[in-house]
Amino acid sequence: MPRLPKNFTITGVFIESATGCSLVPTGRNSAVPADFRAHVQVTDPAVAVSVGIHVDVETGPRVYELSVRSARSGPVTTTVLRQVLVDQVLRAAMAEAAVDVGPGVLAALVEPTVDPRLRPGLRREDLPDLDAATAAEIYSAAVAAGSPRPGIVVASRMNRSRSQVARYIRRARELGLLPPLRRGAVTSP
Repeated sequence: MPRLPKNFTITGVFIESATGCSLVPTGRNSAVPADFRAHVQVTDPAVAVSVGIHVDVETGPRVYELSVRSARSGPVTTTVLRQVLVDQVLRAAMAEAAVDVGPGVLAALVEPTVDPRLRPGLRREDLPDLDAATAAEIYSAAVAAGSPRPGIVVASRMNRSRSQVARYIRRARELGLLPPLRRGAVTSP
């Protein structure tokens, strides 16, 4: 196991939020922007670290871009890169990006969990198409959020098996709710 640098200290964090970016709930009364950049000043090694962060409700925060600038006195070397603790930089960035939100704002961020099957007048034969429509909506949102496995997001959100979700997605494509697959594309829920 590699030894962690003893003196790795974050001395400052500046957050640059994307304009028009939605908020993602992170606690009872807190949220962070879905996409933002953090500029972090670190000592020992004396570097400035800039990270691009995307926060997804399902998968949490992830760093999608990282740049390291060294002080003018020293170059960025492999040794310096090993001393940059990305997990600690991410934690500090998330803490700095968190904003307090009221219960009304938080409720608007979280999707309602009312099952659409409880609508009055819904016929039993409408249920498969309703499930396909729900799967298509979640699938499209996951793709837009950059999820590499949108089918798994659908399975998790709908609390269904991956094979059942694959049937919903296939039906959604038949109904025209999702675009058809390209020839030779590999599918996986």
